[in-house]
Amino acid sequence: MPRQLIFMAVLVCLAGSLRLINLGNVQTPTPDERVYTYQAKTWVDSGPAGLRSLVAEYKADAETKLYPPPTRVGMIRMVGWLMKSMGRYDERVGANISCAASLASLLVLALIGMRFLPPRAALAGMLFYAVLPADLAIARRTWTDALVELAGLLLIYFVCEIIRTPERRIWYVLFAAVGSLGLLVKESMPVPYGLCGLWILWILVRRRLWVNAAIGIAATAVGMGMSLWWLGGQVGSFSDYVSIVMGIPGVNATNSYALEYASGPPYLLLLAFWIIAPVTSLLSLAGLGVTLLKKREQPLLFMACFSVAYIAIAMSMPHWINLRYVGNTFGPFCLLAGLGAWYLISAGWTRLDITDRRPFAVVAIAILLGGATADYLRFRRYFVRDELVDLSIKMLVDERNQ
Repeated sequence: MPRQLIFMAVLVCLAGSLRLINLGNVQTPTPDERVYTYQAKTWVDSGPAGLRSLVAEYKADAETKLYPPPTRVGMIRMVGWLMKSMGRYDERVGANISCAASLASLLVLALIGMRFLPPRAALAGMLFYAVLPADLAIARRTWTDALVELAGLLLIYFVCEIIRTPERRIWYVLFAAVGSLGLLVKESMPVPYGLCGLWILWILVRRRLWVNAAIGIAATAVGMGMSLWWLGGQVGSFSDYVSIVMGIPGVNATNSYALEYASGPPYLLLLAFWIIAPVTSLLSLAGLGVTLLKKREQPLLFMACFSVAYIAIAMSMPHWINLRYVGNTFGPFCLLAGLGAWYLISAGWTRLDITDRRPFAVVAIAILLGGATADYLRFRRYFVRDELVDLSIKMLVDERNQ
């Protein structure tokens, strides 16, 4: 185990280094990044009054509605605070927040892997996550997605701990706190929050832990209530917040960018995973199959079901075929790939009728390292050399076909 912990530390350091190395090589800010920066600068200059003016502008101007709404107050204020600290006011300020969130996600994923997966499967999963092109791309942009991914990974970790030790009530409080704070960053947070909460409730009802179920429900209700109350006060009123959030799907249905670049048959979302990481995608399917067919430990089953449900929900929504919107599945996706790799290698190892299995081990490791190297080179080609500015399906398809 100490040796495996050392290997995991090396992989985490590698992953962190790749994110830091690529933080400063963004040449073209995206429209969303400009909007977040403008919103944060407005808050820095005018405080709450400036934020309410952004809300009024958003409600009155149809063009403004095509971009991130000013209800993501947590992100806006975080970028604003960092602007004050750094004395800078450009689009790169918020990218530091995304990078920091991505580095924190590495630590959370390493913890999940080492606690709930076979150690070698966890190592393989971290290798895939270290070079996942979509995650590397998000970690260098002023988007909310890295923060949402971090919150989602923390929720997954808390659920896994609750599955293993449901009597420890601290996990329910932490779960409610992270999920509720996530609402301050992006309005889509109720999706992973809700999926995780339903799994917890199912576990507690099955085990007849009624008091713990009540504690979890109460903590979630209080946390969400406080977050929504704060958001309502920040944007002007709770009704303003609700009307903006409820109007986002309708606005997206008429958004020319979404219609051109993020629309099509639902299976295109799966194609997007294949485009950015084909080896990881195949191994993830193997890991998913092993988990579901062999009914492995409950934490693994939860991660598999969470990923399938989350991606299925995303696939059911028209004009949202963009990998940025399923970042909560990146961690489980890579861990399942690690599990698939571990299972296939273990199966081949035990069935080989030869005295010396070392050549097989060398070939297997070479395939994993080759796939990881190819993923990183794909990231460098797509997002650094060719400056791909988003993860929508049409952009990925066009880039692959070049």
